[in-house]
Amino acid sequence: MERSEWSTLVDYLLSCVLKESLVAPVPLHQRSRWSVLPLSAESVLCGNDLLLPILPQLTELFADLEPLEGVFYGWPTVVVLDERRCPFIAPLFIRQLNAPDAELDGVPVDDQLPQLNAGLLDMKWFPAETLSAAMATVAGGLVGFGQAAAVSALARTVLSALGVPLTTLDPMALLDTTTMDDPWRPQEVGVFNFAMAFKGQLDAATRNLVKDLEWMRRARDWRDSAARFLFEEAPVPPASLPISAALSLNDAQETALSWSATAPLTVITGPPGTGKSQTVTAILADAWRRGETALLSSTNNTPVDDVIDSKAVAVDDALVLRTGNAEKRLQLGERLRELVAGANRRSADSTADDLTAAGYERHQLAAAMQQAADLAQGVLVAAVRRDAARSVLWSGHQPPPVDRDAMRRRAGRADRTGWKWLRRRRTRRLLALLGLTDPVLTARHVLDWLEAERTFDEAWRRLESAGTTQRDLLESFDDANRRWLSASTATVRNEVSTGLREGAEALATLAETLIEELPRREAMESAMRHVRGWATSALSTRPNFDCRAGAIDLVVIDEASQCNLAQVLPLAYRAKRLVIVGDPHQLSPVVTVAAAELRALAKAAGTSHEALVTAHYSYGQDSAFTAFAARFRPAPLLLDEHYRCHPEIIEYSNRHFYGGRLTVLTSVDRADGAPRGIEWHDIDGRTEPGRTGSSLNKAEADAVVEWVRQAGLPADRLGVVTPFRAQATRIRQLLDQAGAVFGDVRVGTAHKFQGGERDVMVFSTVISAGAKPGTVSWLENERNLINVAVSRAKQRLVVFGNHAELQRLDAKLLLGLADAAGRHHRRAADPTPAALTLHAALVARGLPATLGAVDEGYPLAISLRAVHGAGIDVEVDEFPDGDPRGRLQRQRAVRDANVRRLGWQVVRVPGWQAYLQPDSVVDHVQRLVTSGDA
Repeated sequence: MERSEWSTLVDYLLSCVLKESLVAPVPLHQRSRWSVLPLSAESVLCGNDLLLPILPQLTELFADLEPLEGVFYGWPTVVVLDERRCPFIAPLFIRQLNAPDAELDGVPVDDQLPQLNAGLLDMKWFPAETLSAAMATVAGGLVGFGQAAAVSALARTVLSALGVPLTTLDPMALLDTTTMDDPWRPQEVGVFNFAMAFKGQLDAATRNLVKDLEWMRRARDWRDSAARFLFEEAPVPPASLPISAALSLNDAQETALSWSATAPLTVITGPPGTGKSQTVTAILADAWRRGETALLSSTNNTPVDDVIDSKAVAVDDALVLRTGNAEKRLQLGERLRELVAGANRRSADSTADDLTAAGYERHQLAAAMQQAADLAQGVLVAAVRRDAARSVLWSGHQPPPVDRDAMRRRAGRADRTGWKWLRRRRTRRLLALLGLTDPVLTARHVLDWLEAERTFDEAWRRLESAGTTQRDLLESFDDANRRWLSASTATVRNEVSTGLREGAEALATLAETLIEELPRREAMESAMRHVRGWATSALSTRPNFDCRAGAIDLVVIDEASQCNLAQVLPLAYRAKRLVIVGDPHQLSPVVTVAAAELRALAKAAGTSHEALVTAHYSYGQDSAFTAFAARFRPAPLLLDEHYRCHPEIIEYSNRHFYGGRLTVLTSVDRADGAPRGIEWHDIDGRTEPGRTGSSLNKAEADAVVEWVRQAGLPADRLGVVTPFRAQATRIRQLLDQAGAVFGDVRVGTAHKFQGGERDVMVFSTVISAGAKPGTVSWLENERNLINVAVSRAKQRLVVFGNHAELQRLDAKLLLGLADAAGRHHRRAADPTPAALTLHAALVARGLPATLGAVDEGYPLAISLRAVHGAGIDVEVDEFPDGDPRGRLQRQRAVRDANVRRLGWQVVRVPGWQAYLQPDSVVDHVQRLVTSGDA
C-alpha cells in the first residue's frame, strides 16, 4: 500500500490502541485466560533466551485464539484491585509470544522488544499521582533488559513508586509452583516472584475502533471528509448571523451556532458552566432545519446524555435519538416503536415566513443596539477629549464665546506661517482674542481645542438625532428575541414531525432490527433520511453507522479534550462537517503507554514522536481537541459567559485558567441564608503515603468528615473531592463508619466528578507537613485537576488545607485558592473618569456613595443606601471597545437582573450623562434615596 500522511497517522494511532488495550490485566477468576508458569528461572526478560518450552499452560492459551487476541509472557506477577475491589492479574514487564513451533521445539517470543506493561499502568488500578511517579522512573526509556540485576532493580523502583507491597524478587530463583497447595494463588494484592502468561484481548468497543482504523488506513477518500483538516487549515467562513436558534443563546453561543452552520470545521472552547450543552443542542436543532443529518458523540457518556435528557427534550423529544452499545440499541428500538405509534402528531402553528420575519427584526435591533452604543460612547470620548483640550487653554474655566470658524481660520494661518517672527505675532493676536496670555501656548493648541469642540458637537448631534434610547432598544430586542425563539422551535418541531411521519416505515424496520439484534447499518442509513438527529458514544460508532467518508452531514464531538485522536478519527472520517467542543483546561485523555514505547511506535509507523507532537497528533500529549484546534483559524471560539458557579468560586478559575476572559453571570440566591463562595479551613495535619500508593492526610480527612457530619446537607447536594485517591478512600471509609445517612455522599478525585456538579463541594488538598516536593510538583503539573475540582461547586466551596505548609512548598495554585477564600470583600476595578465625576457629584450633594463595592462577587460601580435601608447600585454604561450585536448590553441586562435578586435597585446611566450631566443623575438618585421607592 502506498504510504501517505493519512496512512502514516492511522497506522500510528492503530498501533497505540493495540499496544494499550491488549495487555490489560485479566480478572483473577478467569483461569482460562492466565496461568503461572512452572519455570525455575526467568531468562527471556532478564536474560537472552528467545524461546520458552512448549508448556501445557501455554498450549491452552494459544488454543482457539481469535483475531485481535494475543498471548503475552511476563515477570514479576502483580495482583491489583479495581474500584469495585475485584482482583486482576498481570505481569509488570511483558513480551508477546508467537505460536508454539514444533520445529523449534519451543514457543518463540515476538520480534518486539520487552516493555513495561502499559495495561497495568492505568488509573483503573493506581492513583494518578502514583502513576506519574512510576512513569518518571522510566522517563529515559527502559534500560537493562537481558540483565537480571538491572531488571530486578527497575522492578523494585517502579513497584515502590506504585505503592505495591514488595516481596523478594529474584528472577534467577522463581517460586516453585509445585509446592503451592492453593491453585487460586496468588489472590491477594501484591507482587509475586512468578513468571506468567495470559491471553490479551480487546473488549468489544475497542474491537470496533480497531476495525474502523484498519479500514481507514486503506481509505483513499479521506479528503472527502472533515478528517482532512488534520492536514490543512480550515477555511474561515464569511461573516454570518444565525437564521434560527431553538434555545436561548448569548452572543458567543450564537457565533458558534452561525459558524457551525456553514464551516467545514468549527472548534469551540467551552469552560465549565458556559452552556456547552445549550450550544450543542442548538447546533443539532439547526441541522434539522437545514435538512442535514447530525451525530453527537463523545468518549464520555455523561455529556451526550446531558444534551439529550436536559436540553434536547425542551425542543422536541425526538430531536436526538440515542444509540450505542447493546443496551442502548435495545432501548432505542423500544423508543422507535413509541415514536412510530405517535408519528401523526400535530405540527406547530408556524411558517418559514414567521421565522424569517422574526429573525430579520431581531438582527436589525441588535445592529441598532450596536449603533446606539457607538453613538453614546462617541459623545463620552468626545467630551473627555474636549475637556482635556479646554484645560490646556483655560485650566478648567469655560472658554469665551467666539466665532469658531473665524477662529479656526486665524489659528490655521498662524500655524502654517513659515517665518518665526510672523508666526509669533499672529499667535499673540490669536491668543489675545481668546483672552489667553500664557506664552507657552501655540496656535496648534487652539486648533486642537477647536477640533475637539467640533467633534463633540457632531457626536452630540448624532446622538440627539438617533432618538431611541438604549433601554428602549433592549426591550424591543427582548420582545423580538422571544418571537424568534418561538418561531425557531416551531420550525424544528415541524421538521421533526414531518420526518417521523414520512419515515415511519423505515423507523419501524430499524426498531425490529435493533430489538432482534440483526445487522442494522443499512436500516440506520434508511432511517437517517427522515430522522436526522442521533447520538452515540465514540466507541459504539461502528455497529451503528457505516464507515464511509462524509457519510454524515454534521458530526459534533463533545468533551473533545478528554478524547484521544484515535477515538475521534473514525467520527471525523464519517463527517462532511465537524464541530469540536472541549476545554483544554479540564481533564485530558488518560494514556498508559510509556513515552519510550510511543517513540518506537512512531518510528515503526514511518514518522517520529517529535513530528507528531509538533503537529498535535501525539497519542500521549494531545487530544482530539488540540489536534483540530491547531488547524482552526483564527482561534477556537470561546463560550465566555458563565452561569453555574457562585461568582467568587468561578473567579478563581477565571483568574488562574482562563486569563480573566469569562464574564460571570451566575444568579445567586441568598434567600435561605446559607453560606456561599469559598471558605478556607486551616488544618495542622501530616501528608503520608497511602497503603497502596498515593497520599493521604489523616487529620484533614477527620476534619472533612466531621464537617460533613455537622453540615446537615442532603447527599445529592454535597460532594467531597481531593486530588489523591488514598485520601478519597479514607474519607469514604470514615463516612461509611459515621452512619448510613452519609453513604450516598459522593467522594472521589476530580476524574470522578468530571461533568458533574454539586451545590456544595468540600475540597481536601492533603498537602501538609511531610509532603514530598515531587507530590507538589505533580499537582502543579496536573493543574487541570484543581480547575475541575473547584468548578464542580455551584454555591459553596469548602477547602481544607495547611496555608503555612503550602507557602513553604510553594504550591502556587492551592495558595491561590487560599487567597481567593480571603477576598470576599475585594474592591472592584478602578473607576472611569465618568464614574468618578458622578461619584463626586453625589458626595457633593451629601449622599454617602461608595465606589467599587462588591456583593456576592458582583462589582458595584457606585453604591449607596436609601433612608429605608434598600440598596441602590448606580452603574455607568461605557463601551470603550464598542458593542457588536449589543452583546454587552445583553450581558449587562442579565447582570442587573441578578443584582436585583440580591436586593439592589439598579440605576444604569449612560457614560456621557454621568460625565456631562451628573446633576440630573444625582437628582434622580436623591429622589430614590429619600422617597423610599428604592
